[in-house]
Amino acid sequence: MNRGGNETLLMIASALLWLAIVVLGGMSHWLAALYALLTLVGVYTVLGAVRGGRVDVGLVVFPGLLWLGMWAIAFVVADLYAVLYQGRSPDHTFFGFHPSFAAIIVLYWLAPTAVMAFGFEAIKDRWLPEERWAAFVRSVSERGAGEKEQARD
Repeated sequence: MNRGGNETLLMIASALLWLAIVVLGGMSHWLAALYALLTLVGVYTVLGAVRGGRVDVGLVVFPGLLWLGMWAIAFVVADLYAVLYQGRSPDHTFFGFHPSFAAIIVLYWLAPTAVMAFGFEAIKDRWLPEERWAAFVRSVSERGAGEKEQARD
């Protein structure tokens, strides 16, 4: 990825998507706003997967696309049940929840959390290599030592 140009375009796209989310939500187009949010998360996923000026496609696919897919399905199922049972109580529940909310609980919260917990452990060296973590710890230690020295002066 071109460090300046493409990242700048993605940041501009993210600003426009934020605007679209606010406008769509304000117009009560909640499902469209949620899909704009998914697109925004996709943009941030690509930006977060940039390593040394290149996009790590593996990080975009897993966990990024897997999360986005689960979230999109959750929104479709939630909307389907919300429309199906609009104005009346459902004849069944899932885990004690309205079917539209159960889809959100399972596909937006539980399943992605499990993917994050187990998946990130499986690919931890790709999303946060040991060298990057060590450099971060070093920079925090150096900054802390510098602040202590200034406090003594």
